[in-house]
Amino acid sequence: MGNNTSTRREQNTSTLLVSSSELREWPTAPKGLPMDASRSATNTVAAADESQQVRIEKPHPSKVVFVTTSKTFGGTSSTNLSSLEDLTRSDDTASLVSSISESENYAPCFRVKAWDRKTRYSDLIADGLRYKNRDTSNVILLFESPSTSTTDSSFYNGQVYKFHDYPPAPSISKGILGPCRYSMMNGSTFPSFLRNGEPPAGLMEHWTRYVPDFTAPSFVSSIPNEAHVYAYLPVETITNHVNDPHVHYHMVGKDAIHLMTDKTTKLLANTSQQRPCIAKTTHSMGSKGIFVIRNDQDEAEFHAFLAESGNPTFVVTEFVEIARNVACHFFMHPNGEIVWLGSNENIRNDDGTFSSDSYLLQEDQDYLREIQLPYVKDVATYCQSLGFWGFCGVDVLFDKHGQGYLVDVNPRVTGSCPSLMVASLLRDKYGYEVGLFRRSGKISFYGTAVELFAQVEEFNTANEGHAQIVLFAVLETEPGLTKINMGVYGNNADECLATLDHFGKPKPEPIDVVV
Repeated sequence: MGNNTSTRREQNTSTLLVSSSELREWPTAPKGLPMDASRSATNTVAAADESQQVRIEKPHPSKVVFVTTSKTFGGTSSTNLSSLEDLTRSDDTASLVSSISESENYAPCFRVKAWDRKTRYSDLIADGLRYKNRDTSNVILLFESPSTSTTDSSFYNGQVYKFHDYPPAPSISKGILGPCRYSMMNGSTFPSFLRNGEPPAGLMEHWTRYVPDFTAPSFVSSIPNEAHVYAYLPVETITNHVNDPHVHYHMVGKDAIHLMTDKTTKLLANTSQQRPCIAKTTHSMGSKGIFVIRNDQDEAEFHAFLAESGNPTFVVTEFVEIARNVACHFFMHPNGEIVWLGSNENIRNDDGTFSSDSYLLQEDQDYLREIQLPYVKDVATYCQSLGFWGFCGVDVLFDKHGQGYLVDVNPRVTGSCPSLMVASLLRDKYGYEVGLFRRSGKISFYGTAVELFAQVEEFNTANEGHAQIVLFAVLETEPGLTKINMGVYGNNADECLATLDHFGKPKPEPIDVVV
C-alpha cells in the first residue's frame, strides 16, 4: 500500500499519512457527490451461500459533469459534456473529475462473496466479458504500468493519461517484477503481456512446485492493434481497452475520491490554510509525490519537487494521526457482485513507523472485511455508475479513535493481491495462518538466481508443513544481486519475518573510512 511517507519523501519512515480528493467540496451533495446527483431508496438482496449481504444506496443517473480547477487553485468552472469520449486533459487543468454518468449500468445491489480458490485473474475477466456480451477471442491482460517520466518503458503516456511516476522506477521493476508477480495468478484463459515473452529462468518451475493448484499462465511479448486489453492502467498507444480509458484514468486520480465517498479526509484550498497538511500529486504511484507540509521549508521542497517533475496536478488534505493501515483487494463483476480476494495490514514498527511488509493474517480476515466493507460499497457503487468493472484495491487508514479514512483507490490488480490468494491456497493445504509479503525495490537477495532457487528449495523441503517460501518474481540484475518479490507463510509471524530478513535484505549503506 502506497501510504507511508515523511516530510522529506523517504518511503516507510512515517506513521502519518492521508490521501486526497478534489480541491473543492460540494457543499450540499450527499456522500460527496456533485450537487446534481441524488440518491434513491436503499436496495438490498438476500445473501447466498458464502456471501455476505450488503446494503447499498443506489445512485440516480445524472449528467456527466467535469470540473476543472486552475493550477493556482483560484477557482472552478463546470462544463457539461455529452460523452466521456469528449474527455481531454489540457495543460492548464489541475484537476479533472466526473460525477455519476447517464449509463444504465447500475446493479440493484452488491453481493460480496469469498474467492472460490479456483478462478484466476483471466477467468474473472472472461466471465465479465461474457456477461457483457463482449468478444473473448483476442484478449490480453496487461500488468505493466505506463510511464510519463521516462521513455525507457514498454508504454509511454505523454499526452492524455499522464501518470506522476517521478522519479521513474527502474525499467525492470515495471517490466519484469510486477508483471511476473501478477501473472503467477493469471491462469490460462487469456495470456498476459511480458516484454521478454517469458519469465526469468526457473520461476515457472518454482510456481508449479510451491503454489497449490497452480495453473500455468501463457505470455505474449507484443499487443496487436486488434487485441482487447484489460490494462493495469490506461495506455495511450492501446486501441481497444476493456474499460473506457477515460473513466479508468479518472478512477485512478486522487481527485476523484471525494466523489466516491464522504469517508475520507477533508480537502484544503492550499498548503498554507492548515498545517500540518498533506500534499499529494493526483496520479502518483508507489508512494511518490506525497509530502507532509509542516512549515515553509516543507512547502518549498514540495514546490521544488513539482517544478522538477513537470508540474503535476495535486491535491491538499488535512493531516490525520494514523493508528492502523489496512488494505483490501476485490473483483467487481459487471453484474454488481464483488469477489473478495482478501485483506492485508502494514504493522507499526517499534520505532513508530509502519513496516512496508504486508501482513497476511488469516485470523483477521473476517474482521478486516467487516471494517472495510462500508468504504468498498461506496467505491463499488461509484464504479458501477460509470460502467467500470474489474479488479480494485482500497486503502483505509484508522485513527486512534477508530475513525476510518479512505485514502487510496487503485482500480487494478494491487501489489499484495497475489500473495493473499496464495495465502488462502496454502492455508487450505497446510493450515498456515500467517503470511508476510515483501516487494520493496530496495530489497535483494545477495547471490545469483540459481543460488536463490536452490536455497529456497532447501528451506521448503526442510520445513514442509511448518513454513514455506514462495517467490513471486525474481530477476538477477547484476552478478551476485537478485531482485525479489517474496512471501513467507507459516504459523509464527516472528519466524516468517526472520526468514524474510534472511533472504531479502536492503543494500548495505557505504561506510566512510576516515584515515
